[in-house]
Amino acid sequence: MNRMSKLVPLLVIALAGSMSGAEGLVSLIDPLDEPEQYCLDVPGWGRRLNLEAPLMAHTCKPGAADELFTPGHPGPGQLYMKAYDRCAAAESARPGAAVFLNKCDSSKLQQFSFEPDGKIRLADSKICLTVAGGQGTPTNGPSHLRRDLRLEPCNAADSALSRWQIPGSN
Repeated sequence: MNRMSKLVPLLVIALAGSMSGAEGLVSLIDPLDEPEQYCLDVPGWGRRLNLEAPLMAHTCKPGAADELFTPGHPGPGQLYMKAYDRCAAAESARPGAAVFLNKCDSSKLQQFSFEPDGKIRLADSKICLTVAGGQGTPTNGPSHLRRDLRLEPCNAADSALSRWQIPGSN
């Protein structure tokens, strides 16, 4: 084993650790058609909040509990939402799968890799978190838009639709 191959696992552990504990918005880097950018979000609000529905991309609302995630918590690779004590979980490890909030566990479907290029890849797979193309759909907010989220092949995903800013990654 050469010196570089010994250092790579340490670098991965260091990167995962540096992103742990920083709660914040998971936002799409490219604003697309939404100047306030798109963030991972739970559908609904107040009494209409739907924790059983797939996560979506929605106009960022800084400080809104239903958009705040902690990467690397409670375990490496997880995306934790403190407001609901749940973790992001892929529906399956296949292209086209949705992402939900589930009770946190050690399932591979809750393990994500936060790539240096901004992609969020389902661990041990070649699929990445991607927003739907086209135009955002207006919602009930003053200027709010939403888009569906899906896991799609990383190598085929448009980078404008699949590169994210992760809390603690600056």
